[in-house]
Amino acid sequence: MPNQVPLVVERQGSVLTLSLNNPSKKNALNSEMMGAMTAAIEGSGKYSELRTIVIQGLGSVFCSGAEVTSWKAEELQLLLRSLVECPLPTISYVRGICLGGGMGLAGASDFILAEEGTNFGFPEVRIGMVPAVISPYVTRKLNLGKMRELFITGEIFGTSQALSIGFLYGVEKRNENSALQTLISDIEEGGPQAQTHIKRLLDGDILSRRIQERDLALADFISQIREGSESKEGIKSFLEKRKPDWCSDD
Repeated sequence: MPNQVPLVVERQGSVLTLSLNNPSKKNALNSEMMGAMTAAIEGSGKYSELRTIVIQGLGSVFCSGAEVTSWKAEELQLLLRSLVECPLPTISYVRGICLGGGMGLAGASDFILAEEGTNFGFPEVRIGMVPAVISPYVTRKLNLGKMRELFITGEIFGTSQALSIGFLYGVEKRNENSALQTLISDIEEGGPQAQTHIKRLLDGDILSRRIQERDLALADFISQIREGSESKEGIKSFLEKRKPDWCSDD
């Protein structure tokens, strides 16, 4: 469809939904779509009320990968880095198929929920390609041994295997979104700043430092958090046996 918007951006309350909109090509990632997604993710920090970003595909599939003839490695890398560095929790809500670059998109997200019957895989090898650009992001979900097997064979696998190997957070029944809503509600129970700190901790280099340097950094890290208004409100609400009133300012 000419002049079709490559990405549909919708904000509803605390949730920002980014919907891939290239259904005629099974939501293959192209330059325009990747640029729009990167801009939306990087711009989400302007809205203090947001708590979660949900990524999905319009039509019957999530994402078939990058457009074979036109995608650029640098654009996909920029998109995946923006997802990892996003201060908000991110959820890839996948259905139909999730292949190649779509697996990288999902892997860069904090959570992956899949509809029953979804198929996954890294089929690049079957056209003489290698899933190189997405590999650092797939390691967030899969170990190197399993990646080796799936990369070399290019096999397609279903939700049961994807769940058993740790790629998925959970599986949703078809035409329902109760698991998604439950996950969003669970996320919103936690402190938003604490969740940002958790992402920074796990995606940074502190845990890979030498023991003494690591422990000093962690002690300083938690000391700073304990002095924040969010932490003080969380502890106060716990002692007062009430729900915390999360504030946006620290």
